Amino acid sequence: MPVAQTRKEFYPLCYQHHHEMMPDQFDLQNTSDPRQTTAYACREPGCLVRYDTPRGYFLVQGGNEIEEEATPSVTCKHDGTSMYLAEVQPQNTSYRLWRCPQCEASRTNEEGLAVGQS
Repeated sequence: MPVAQTRKEFYPLCYQHHHEMMPDQFDLQNTSDPRQTTAYACREPGCLVRYDTPRGYFLVQGGNEIEEEATPSVTCKHDGTSMYLAEVQPQNTSYRLWRCPQCEASRTNEEGLAVGQS
């Protein structure tokens, strides 16, 4: 009998502060769909950056998603999932490693990655 595999935990980095983000449950107050959701949140006090797999990176202030500001939007070439920032290198400030939370594929900006804006 096959054993069910659990998905590996992952901890995205905040794209602004490069700190490891932690799971956080909060009320997302959207006029069309008010709901409680879990997303990863930056640990830096006052940081508005959040990440979840369906949306990727987004900003939240006072329970409202901020859509005016651009956030990184990198998708997996294999399954189209929103990738997260997994690694930066202090000695190479332009280096970014993005990883897919579903298939664990990775991409870097050094591979000619075109990062779109959402």
